[in-house]
Order: sequence, then structure tokens, then C-alpha cells
Amino acid sequence: MIDIKNIEQLIKEEKKILRSKSKNYKENFSKIENFIEKEIVQIENSKKSAKNIIPEINFKDLSDNLSEFKNELKKRGCVIIRDVFDDTLMHQMNKDLESYIEENNYYEDQKKKADIDKYFSDLQSGKPQIFGLYWSKTQVNIRQSNELDIVKKWLNKLWINEHDGETIFDPNHELVYADRVRRREPGDKTLGLSPHCDAGSVERWVDKGYQGVYEKIFSDNFSEYDPFNAAYRNTTQEIESPAVSHVFRTFQGWVALTEQGPGDGTLQLIPLAKSMAFILTRALLDDVDENDLCGSKPARALSVNSKYHSLLLRGLVSIPKMNAGDTVWWHPDVVHGVEDHHTGKGYSNVAYVGSTPHCKKNLAYAKKQSIKFLEGKSPPDFAPEDYEVNYKNRADISDLTPLGKKQLAL
Repeated sequence: MIDIKNIEQLIKEEKKILRSKSKNYKENFSKIENFIEKEIVQIENSKKSAKNIIPEINFKDLSDNLSEFKNELKKRGCVIIRDVFDDTLMHQMNKDLESYIEENNYYEDQKKKADIDKYFSDLQSGKPQIFGLYWSKTQVNIRQSNELDIVKKWLNKLWINEHDGETIFDPNHELVYADRVRRREPGDKTLGLSPHCDAGSVERWVDKGYQGVYEKIFSDNFSEYDPFNAAYRNTTQEIESPAVSHVFRTFQGWVALTEQGPGDGTLQLIPLAKSMAFILTRALLDDVDENDLCGSKPARALSVNSKYHSLLLRGLVSIPKMNAGDTVWWHPDVVHGVEDHHTGKGYSNVAYVGSTPHCKKNLAYAKKQSIKFLEGKSPPDFAPEDYEVNYKNRADISDLTPLGKKQLAL
């Protein structure tokens, strides 16, 4: 457990250790910066020529081959997998979710508990855009679908899952990470989320597990660093917070419940899997205060900002038009945000999903989460709003398929 009472002192101490791993930490950063700049220019050129930057594939075309496609995916750290679900089914699931929200008076509940979830405490909208709901039948059925099971196993296999003779995770045994839904109404200006990373902020520098993950970055071996090597990712320790994920996700992602595209308040990505190396080594430079990590704060998302990361932010792109039933996935180190303004005409709705393969770390979380499912409470990683305890038509154990039970560690 990381003690945040003396976090500034801990940051100072760990920065000294991290600098000492390199023969010259300034030169190390400079080499990384040069690599990143070339990649960012490539992204900028693709933007200008309206080329696809984020790799795309159809669900029916997923296979174990596709080596060229997989290489591009690994470089970009993200992928769009289209037509995972039938769009008619998604339209119905979207309607079912809407009914669930309205028949249970979620909006009234939310007003009473709006101050519990500090992560989204700045939202000014009379109606929320991120909903603290986890156990609607729509969400549960998407998570336990055979289609998503196929997708996640395919994504898991992009990773190296063994280290020093130890199997880090089982790519063919997927657990479930219950997450929220986004229902963004046209005209909304409240949800813009500035570029960030989840799964820990200051931990990425001070936690010994994360230091193992990023060892090659700090010790002058950036060219050998592989973001898809899972070594040590199952050992990281996160600061307790409703804003931080305590599982190892091979990918974060969402399923589109409605059609949406650029301008519709959609997802933005910096499509570069190795961009974390720039963020990590930038914080070691002498123009950053000894007790600071370029603005990242404990128990919050990892900050990516114009003061320190303007080079990276040049590579920020909105994802292309998505249809209902399409999915998008991004590596846990990929910087992402949300457009400030929804200028479109229809709701921009998604169900958040993640790929959480079976490992000791994820199983420990899944067991805690399963108790919350049975009680209808918010999962352990999220603020304890517990809206759904007495909701009508909430999914319960009778709604789970054999696969759904296995994924929830039941």
C-alpha cells in the first residue's frame, strides 16, 4: 500500500532512484523525445491527408494471423473492431437501458448523491452524462456475450503473458470488469475530459511494480521496451481512490449503443503505445519541482497537459464515426480524453467495457466485485453511490449465463 501522507517526500526519493538508473537521464529523455516527435509528425501528416490513423477491423475478420495488422495495432496501442454486435440488437439494448434509468428515477437519485463521486464532481449538467449504473441487463448481457468473449481473448493474445517461466495471466480465461455507461445528450458541454490515463498516476513512478514494468525506459533501454509485455503489470499497487482502476486491463474500451462520430462529444486518443515513456522521463527533468510529477496528483487520473506534454498533445485525434455495435479499444498506457462539446443531433451513448484476463490480481478484485453484484451495489473501484440496490429489472444471478457466472467469479 502506498502511503499518501508523505507522498511529496516519496516522490523526491523515488525520482532520485529513477534518475540513477540511467547513465544520463537528460540524454535518455532526449532520445525518447526524438522518437516520439517522429511518431507525432507521422500522426499529424495522416490527419492532414485524412488517412485512417486508428487501425480498424471487422469482427468476422479476427484471426490468429494478421501479423501486419497486429504490428500496426501494437504501434498505435488502439483498435476499432466493427460490427461486433448487430445494430438492431444494440438499438433495443439502448432503449432497454433508457427504460431502466427512467422507471427507477435515476435522475432524482443522482441529484441526492452527486457529491459522492469526486472524479466527475465538476459536471454542471442538470442531467448526468456518465451514469453510475453497472448492473442493468443491457450492461450485463453485453459483458457476458460470446461476441465480446471472442474479442477480448483475441486482444489478450496480443500481449506477452509469460516472464521468467511464470504465466502472468491466462489469455483464454476472461474475468469481467463492471463499468458505467455514457449517455451524452446533444448540446452537452459538461463532459469534456482532458487527456489522461487511468490505472494510476503517481504510482507509475513510485510503485515498485510499475517501476518493474517501465525498467527499460528508465535504464537507457527504451528501444527494447515493449508496451505489450505484461511482466510486473499483475504486481502493481494502486492508491485507494474511486478514480483509479485496481485491475490489470489488457485494453480499456467501449461498445457503441448509438451512432456517433467526431463532433458528437466522442472519444479522443493519442494513438501511440509508447507515449508513456515520454510522460515518465519528462517528469525527471530539472525544470520540474522535486516533489512534482508534471502535475499528476495521487488518487486522480494521470495528468497530460500543455505545460509539459505539448508535443504529445499534437497527436490527439477524435475517433472516426462509429455505428451501434462497433467497439473501440485502447492500451492502458494510451492517453485518452473526451471532446468538450457534443455538437451532434442525437444521443452519443456507450457501454464501457474492459479486457481483464484471469490472474491473481484480477481474480481478487472479481471476488470483491461479485459480492457487490449480488447486492446491487457499486463495484469496489467506484464511488459507493449504490443506486441500484432496490432497482426494478436489475440483473441478478438468474440472468447470468454459465459464461457470465465464470467471468464474475461466481
